[in-house]
Amino acid sequence: MFRLTRKNIIKLSMLTLAIFGVGQSWGQFYVSPKACVVDITSGSDGALEGCPNATYFFDTDLDSESWVWDFGDITNSSPSTTRNPQFFYSTPGDYQVSLTKVSKAGDTATVTRTVSVGGLPQQPKFNDVTSADTTVCDNGALTLDPFKLSVGTSAYTYLWFPGGETTKTIDVDSSGCYSVEVFGPDGCSRTAKINVKFCYEEPSGGGGNEKWFFGEGATLEFQSDGGVEVVADSLDSEGDFFDDAEVEDITISPAGGGANPLRSDVATAMVYGPSGSLAFYSDGKNIYDANDEPILDANGVGLLNGNNTASQGLSIIPKSNCTECPHHQYYVFSKDVDTGILSYSVIDLRYNEGMGQIVERDVPIAAGITDKVTVLPKSDETGFDIFTHQLGNNTIQIIGIDSVGIQTTEKAIGIIQEDLESSVGYTVFNEQGTQMAQAGVVAGQNVVQVLTYDPETSDFSNPITVDLGISAPPNVYGLSFSPDGRLLYATISGDPANGETSYLLQIPIFYVDPTLIQANIITIDESDTQQFGALQLGPVNPNSSGAKYLYMAVKGSDRIAYLQAPDEPGNAELTGYEIENGTEVNGIVGLGLPSVIYANQVQDGGGASANYSGNCFNAATALEAQGICDPMRNEISWEFEDGTTLEGKNVNYTFPKLGWNKIKVIIKVFNKSPLSGIVDSQVIDQILEATETECTEVVLIDSIYIKPSPISSLPDFAYVCTREIPVKRALLYAAVTGGDSFIYSWGTAAGVPLGGNASDSIQEVIAPSVYTLEVENNFGCFTEDDIEVVEGCEPRVFFPNAFTPIGANPKFKVQYAYLDDVNLKVFNRWGELVFETDNLDIQWDGRVKGKIQAPTLYPYVLTYKALDFPERGFLKEIGSVWVLK
Repeated sequence: MFRLTRKNIIKLSMLTLAIFGVGQSWGQFYVSPKACVVDITSGSDGALEGCPNATYFFDTDLDSESWVWDFGDITNSSPSTTRNPQFFYSTPGDYQVSLTKVSKAGDTATVTRTVSVGGLPQQPKFNDVTSADTTVCDNGALTLDPFKLSVGTSAYTYLWFPGGETTKTIDVDSSGCYSVEVFGPDGCSRTAKINVKFCYEEPSGGGGNEKWFFGEGATLEFQSDGGVEVVADSLDSEGDFFDDAEVEDITISPAGGGANPLRSDVATAMVYGPSGSLAFYSDGKNIYDANDEPILDANGVGLLNGNNTASQGLSIIPKSNCTECPHHQYYVFSKDVDTGILSYSVIDLRYNEGMGQIVERDVPIAAGITDKVTVLPKSDETGFDIFTHQLGNNTIQIIGIDSVGIQTTEKAIGIIQEDLESSVGYTVFNEQGTQMAQAGVVAGQNVVQVLTYDPETSDFSNPITVDLGISAPPNVYGLSFSPDGRLLYATISGDPANGETSYLLQIPIFYVDPTLIQANIITIDESDTQQFGALQLGPVNPNSSGAKYLYMAVKGSDRIAYLQAPDEPGNAELTGYEIENGTEVNGIVGLGLPSVIYANQVQDGGGASANYSGNCFNAATALEAQGICDPMRNEISWEFEDGTTLEGKNVNYTFPKLGWNKIKVIIKVFNKSPLSGIVDSQVIDQILEATETECTEVVLIDSIYIKPSPISSLPDFAYVCTREIPVKRALLYAAVTGGDSFIYSWGTAAGVPLGGNASDSIQEVIAPSVYTLEVENNFGCFTEDDIEVVEGCEPRVFFPNAFTPIGANPKFKVQYAYLDDVNLKVFNRWGELVFETDNLDIQWDGRVKGKIQAPTLYPYVLTYKALDFPERGFLKEIGSVWVLK
C-alpha cells in the first residue's frame, strides 16, 4: 500500500519515470492506454493512502533532444522536460496533452493529443480492508466476496489471482494469497487481496531444482545432494522441539537437463516465482511458459519485437502492483530490434490456468542505450532496479520499478560507451549488491570499470578503470564477480574464424589500485580455437545453500565450462577450472547465459513449534509453545512422564530424572464465536468462549535431555578462631559431585570474588561472614551454595602415646585448648579405675597409692564440652597410653 500526504500528490505528478502500457503511438508520441485518476482515499487514521495511477508518456522520436510537456490540467500546470514523464490526474475527463520538442538539428515541433481519464470503481475489500489476513478451519471451502459489506455494481468485471476467475465471488479450499482486480466501465481498476490460511494445512512443496535455458536448447540443472542432517546437540541449554531437522554441507552439482525450445546465441531470461518454481522464460522474441509452450496475447500472437542479438539486452522481473498477491504480472524487458529502444511487455499469469498471457507489448521506456541491461533487487525488497548505459556518453541509467511505477534516474560516472561494437560487454553486480563492474573498449583497449554502489541511496562512487592489457578486437565480453567479491573474472571473446584468441582472466580487484590490479591479472585460459562468452555464478536462487561455481559459455560447445573455486586467487588448477570435462547441457552453447531473477520467496510458516531454556537436573526448565492458526484461540496442554499436566503457552517444569524425558504438547484450536467482536468487553469475551467450537487438535511428541547438575556439600557453618595469634583461618571445602570437572567461583555475600583459581574447591578465610559458592560442571549446569563463618575456636586435645614414671616424661600430660567440663578416667587392664580428674592440669604419674604400676597399656576416657560450642553437648575421646619403666 502506497501512503500519500496531500503535498505528495503534487510531488508525484512531477516524477519522471520510464514508460509503460499497451498504449498508442502517433507522431512518435506514446501514451499509456489506460489513463485513470489517482487512487487516493483517507485511511482510518486520517492519513491519505492509495495506489497511484500514473498516465505515462514517451517521445519515440530518437532525433529529439529536448522536450516540454503540457498535460492539460489547469490544477497542476507545471510542465515536464524529460523524454518519458508520467502525470497523475485527479479528476476524470478529457485533457489536451501537448508535446513541444526540439530535434538535434534545432527544429521545433508540437504534437497534441486528447487523453481521456477514467474514474475508479468502488474499492473492493476483504474484512473491510484492502489487504487482509484470515485463518479458517480446514473442514470446508471459504467464499471470497470483495463486496460482501457493500453493494458493488453489475457493471463491474472481475479478474482473480491465481486462478483467473471472472466471477464476483470465488470459493477457495487451500491456503494462499488471493487477489481480485475489479474493473469499472472506463477500464480503470482497483485491487484487494487476502491471505487465506487453512488451519494447520501442510505447507506446499518447493519449486524444485533451478535450471538455466540458453543457446540452442541447452539446459543446465543444479542438483542438490540434500546435505547432511544436523543432529541437534542434546546438551544445548536452549533448543527447539518438533522442528524439521536442519541440514548442512549441501553440495550443488551441475548436470544437463531436458530439452527446451530456445534458440538464441546471446541473451536469454528466466524468472522464478514466489514459490521457487519457474514462471516462464524468453529469448527476446518468444516467451515460453513453465511447460515450454509459447505464451500468446489475446489475439493468439506471441512474437515480441525484441532484439535477440543483444548480448545482455533482456531481463524479466516481477511487476509490483498495489495490494496484489505477489506476483500475477511480470515485465519482459528487451531492446527493440528496429529502434534500439528498451521496451517491455507484460505477462499476466492470471490467464490460461496460470500459464500466462501477453497483456501489454513493446512499451518504450529508454532510448539510446547500449546492450547492457542488468537487474538488482531493491534493498528494501519492494521491487527491482534496472541498470542501463547510454550510448555515446558516460551516463548510467537506473530504472526503479515498484508498486508506484517506473522511475528513471541518471548518474554520469560510467566509462564512455562510444558505439554498440565497443560496448557489447556485460555489466554485473557482486553478490552483495555493493559493487558494479562493466566491460568496454576505450581508445582501442579492453577495460573494465568497477564502481562502489550504495543500494540505499542509489549512488555510485570510487570508479576504478583497469586496462586488461589486450587490444580490441577481440572485445571484452563476459564479467562476473567471485562470490566473496574480492575477484573479478572477464572473458575476451575472440572469434576463431577471424584468427582471434579468447581469454579467461582473473582480475584481483582487492588490490584497489588500478596499477597493482593490472600487474596481477592472471590468465586462467586462452584459446585460438574456442570463443569464450558470458560468465555467471550459479545457482542464482537466494535461498540455495552450498558453494557456487562460476560458469562460462563456450560458443558451439555441448558442454559448459566452470570454475569450482572462484573465490581462490590463482591459476586454472587453484580455481578448479574445467572446460574439456565441463557439464553436458543437452544442447549447443552460445555466447550468452540467462538473466535469472527470483521473485521474493514465500516462506511457509505457522507450523507448531516449541522451545526450551535450561535442561539441568534439579532446576526448572522454561518451556514455551508457539500457538497455531493465529488469530484463532488456542488451548495448550503439556503432559510429562510422571503424570504431571500443565496448562498454558509458557510453563516451568522440573524434570524428575536424568537423561531423556518425553514431552507431549496438545494444542486445541477453536473457531471464534460469531458474536465475538460485536461488544468489546473482556468479560463478555470470556463468556463467549463457551460458545466457541473446536476447530482442530494437534498432538506433538518429542523428548528433552536433562543433564546432571553439580551437587555441593558445603556445611552450614565454619569457624575462625580469633583468640589465637596468628588467627587460625577457617577452611572451606566443597565436596562436589554431578559432573566430570568443575569450575568454582567463591565470593562474599556482597558479591566480591575471593582469590584463587577456578579449579580450587578449597578456600581459606579469616573474617567471620557469609561466603557463597557457585559451581559449574562440564555440562554447563550450575549450583549455588553458601556457608556462614562465625567466631569460635574448635576444641583441641592431644594425648601422648606413652610416659615413663621415673624417666624424662614422668606424667601422662594431656595437651588441650578450648575445653570445658572435662573428666578424665584411666583404667587398668581389668577395667578398674586407677585415675580420675576434672582438671587436666592434674596429671597421672603412673602410680596408684604411691606404687608405680606395671608397664602395660592403660585405657582412658575423656569427656568434655567445647568451650565455644556448649550446645554440642558432651564429647568423648577414648584411647590407651603405655606406662614404661
